[in-house]
Amino acid sequence: MQIKSLKYKQFEGNDRFWNLQEVNFESINLLVGKNASGKSKTLNVINGLSTILGENKALVFIDGDYDIIFQKGDQIYQYVLKYHDLKVKEEKLFLNNDILIDRKENGSGIIMSSNGNKHEFEIPVNELKANRRDKTNYPYLEDIYFWANHVRMFNFSSPVGKGSLAIKDPAKKATEFNIKNTDGGVIPTFNSGKKTHADLFIEKIISDFNSIGFDIEKIDLGSTASVNFQLIENPNVEITAIKVKEKDLACWTDQLDMSNGMFRALSIIIHFNYYELENIPGVVLIDDIGEGLDYERSTKLIELLISKVEHNQNMQLIMSTNDSFVMNSVDLKYWQIIDREGCHIKYYNQNNSPKTFRDYKDTGLNHFDFFASGFFKNGFSEEKT
Repeated sequence: MQIKSLKYKQFEGNDRFWNLQEVNFESINLLVGKNASGKSKTLNVINGLSTILGENKALVFIDGDYDIIFQKGDQIYQYVLKYHDLKVKEEKLFLNNDILIDRKENGSGIIMSSNGNKHEFEIPVNELKANRRDKTNYPYLEDIYFWANHVRMFNFSSPVGKGSLAIKDPAKKATEFNIKNTDGGVIPTFNSGKKTHADLFIEKIISDFNSIGFDIEKIDLGSTASVNFQLIENPNVEITAIKVKEKDLACWTDQLDMSNGMFRALSIIIHFNYYELENIPGVVLIDDIGEGLDYERSTKLIELLISKVEHNQNMQLIMSTNDSFVMNSVDLKYWQIIDREGCHIKYYNQNNSPKTFRDYKDTGLNHFDFFASGFFKNGFSEEKT
């Protein structure tokens, strides 16, 4: 199931108000905008919704109004949620325009069962009806729950777990893969992939890492080379890290000695290959894609990720950037240009602004100029004023 559109408001009526106007998503999306334009906020809004529709039984965020449309094959879900001061004011769920949940401010409402019967309910005002699962009577809620628990977010400008090491203890079971753990979960993901898919998993990681410009011939887990870690309570336990053998170096390079950009790219590639081999669907959010990488490697990494998602129709990729080199290398058909005026965020793409996107081809501008000049918003009208 993929997101097709999103509208969001927050803290309406006071100084903290934010308004994300409607944005329509494709399978592959690149959010483009200036610093503080709303790229990270857009990703955080999606990730935040997945949090409250997932395992959480009570609201964890103070205020928000969502209107989001999902598509699963020929099924169209619309979910409307309004909550203020940790209390739900409105909650509705539609499937192909038929209402399934209609919940009121006091927690009471109607829910439609799988056999077409309406059932009354009343739940606490700080809880959602959508995440009260019942496979027998309300199987459609499993689609919502599945989407929520298959959203994962990477912040490419953060360490993404570079300092997170693992304890190798034969007496204890290794930490297992957790789809939500993108900041510090690379070692469990690597362990799971190696255990399940052995050489194929390793070979795919090496091939992909080589393809973006990092020439390695081996990858494994092992002790750190430059730092000696010991647990006081158990000095015989080994502390391990991801390490690679680069072709032009005699020694191994562990994750603590890698550049930030190198480790971020490696982490993303490890995760994506595990998703691919395990056929794990869902939404992947990547903020500041390519941060810390040179132009060539950044471009090749993005091309690699796009290629993987193009070959996996069950995945949806939403990335963000303000890097001119990244913008110039990514096809405009994937672009979502973000323009912020005060607290209002508006999105421009080839679907809602077809004329300016078409006219751009006649200007001779590169992709970044199309964005930086404001042509995406005003088209040729700027030249006439």
